[in-house]
Amino acid sequence: MASTVTAVPRQCHIVKCDGYDGFGFNLYQEKSKPGQFIGKIEPGSPADVAGLKEDDKIVEVNGVNIARENHKQVVGRIKAIASETTLLVVDKECEEYHSEQGIVIQNSLPYVQHISSEGFDTDDEEFIDTRLQVVTTVEEDVDIVEEKV
Repeated sequence: MASTVTAVPRQCHIVKCDGYDGFGFNLYQEKSKPGQFIGKIEPGSPADVAGLKEDDKIVEVNGVNIARENHKQVVGRIKAIASETTLLVVDKECEEYHSEQGIVIQNSLPYVQHISSEGFDTDDEEFIDTRLQVVTTVEEDVDIVEEKV
């Protein structure tokens, strides 16, 4: 019986654009777990448009597996091409699934999701970040329920 992959790796092609300084994300590592992780992502940034998410683990930078590289080496790979970078990333669920199945995560997997910020220009489009908005609804004129949208 074939299983369906629900947690897929994402190949995020991040291209700097006019009107925006940098890629728009921070990189961090923790001593307690191996790897390099995506920290804060600035809303509307090229990194945001390209599909990066906070706490994503970086698997590859520009097609090269970075599992054995330190923080400084990974930063160097990201900055190697001044105007763009391509990151293969996974969230925790994706990493666990592939580990349990014994599948090595790489950009050649047929189900990798490809996302790019190429062509996005902050001057051309208005970006509205709806991730942090709170919508208040009233149920039967008694209870107030807040939902994150």
